[in-house]
Amino acid sequence: MRFLPALVLGFTMFSAAAQAEEPAACKGQSAILALSDAVLTGRDKLPRLRARGFGAEAAYLKIRYGKLSMEDAAGLAHGLRDAGVREAIDLAGAIDAARGGYDALKVSDPVQLNGLISTLRAILQAGDGEKLFAAIAGLPPARQTSLLGSIVPAIVDWPDAEKAKLAASAGRHRLFFVQAGLAASQRDANAWPVFVAGFADQSMIPDLTRMWSWAPALVGRPALPRIPLPDVETQAGQKSLHTVTVAAAQEPERDFLMTYLNQTGSIAPAEKAAQAVLAEIAAGHIKPDGLLDTAWLTAYRVLRENESNPAVVDSTLESIDVHMRAVGDVSVRDVIDRVIAIDTLTPYLTGKSADLPEMPKDISAKFQGKWPLWTELAASIKSSPPASFAKDETKAPIVAELLFAAGDPARLADFVLAVEPPELKLALATDFAMRLDRTCASVLSHPAEALTLAGQPIFKFDVRK
Repeated sequence: MRFLPALVLGFTMFSAAAQAEEPAACKGQSAILALSDAVLTGRDKLPRLRARGFGAEAAYLKIRYGKLSMEDAAGLAHGLRDAGVREAIDLAGAIDAARGGYDALKVSDPVQLNGLISTLRAILQAGDGEKLFAAIAGLPPARQTSLLGSIVPAIVDWPDAEKAKLAASAGRHRLFFVQAGLAASQRDANAWPVFVAGFADQSMIPDLTRMWSWAPALVGRPALPRIPLPDVETQAGQKSLHTVTVAAAQEPERDFLMTYLNQTGSIAPAEKAAQAVLAEIAAGHIKPDGLLDTAWLTAYRVLRENESNPAVVDSTLESIDVHMRAVGDVSVRDVIDRVIAIDTLTPYLTGKSADLPEMPKDISAKFQGKWPLWTELAASIKSSPPASFAKDETKAPIVAELLFAAGDPARLADFVLAVEPPELKLALATDFAMRLDRTCASVLSHPAEALTLAGQPIFKFDVRK
């Protein structure tokens, strides 16, 4: 289950038939649809097992940007689900629950909903919290944890009043863990004291506080005060850790600072990096529903500036694996190299500079050997049709990156559609459709996604984005 670092360890809110707001028209909308269609039609060219890795995100983007009816959306999602496509069971479940609530899912055991955050959200959005909680309450406690752990992230964007109603429902079913989480994640700082004062079994409060002390970070608030209150030095450390958690909750897509802090114990440098990210968010340079590039670049550079041995930053990030759709399993440091390269080349690609830039000083030794190819391709796509690179599995992903950075969605889509290795084509089409979404309506974004989803898509069919 993808959840939060600190947990490693009948009311109707909206009509169940309510549809998500239609995405506003944007420059990349046609490209998003073309790339999504390419994924959905190109799956048949792959072996069945490989094909299961593609389709759910593309289908959701087609549904939202193509304004499909819920009936057509259900048909598309069910077909992918029945073909065993990754994440399609959550897409189909979300559509079914949005149309008919909990009963439409015909769930024989609520454990079947484990990991289906979109489906859980749709059930709750349909007003079936009581039914869901009654089903969960009937499970042995050990089988409840994963399901309950997804509730708060699923509806983190709900208004406090709706969270409070859901918390009351959880309390009636003695699901105190999620009741506490729904209180701790409200924007009103008084919600937690009110919950504590009204809670019948005060002996549980220290444990509930410990488990959810970080949860106010989801809405940008200070951590819950620990019980008993630790010494001053420990409090200072916890406050610094919470700053990193708040930054992770506000940055887009994914976070690496929390993992870096866990692996190194370098609290002060991580806090400085988190503060810099938060400042960039406040200034509007990083959009919480946008792309990770600026956030990662900011965090990386500030980490190196503040770490006593900057080499520790690189070696640690090299050891942290992350799956990126277009390039597969790589290290965080590998991703940062690509971000640095694109950041350096963007002025040239967009015509703001006539000259190719010098090699950036902060790319890794491993990437320095690749830099000449990146500059060669950057120069080539300004003067030559990029389709000539479509057969090259090494150059094609770089060309696609460069076209994306150049801000030309139509040319990017044309190139990706011309890529010939079928699996690479689908990987690039999925990746860039999702990235273009984040320059448009960002229907695949979700508050606190970097902290709670870690790359898991969420499919929403309600009145919020």
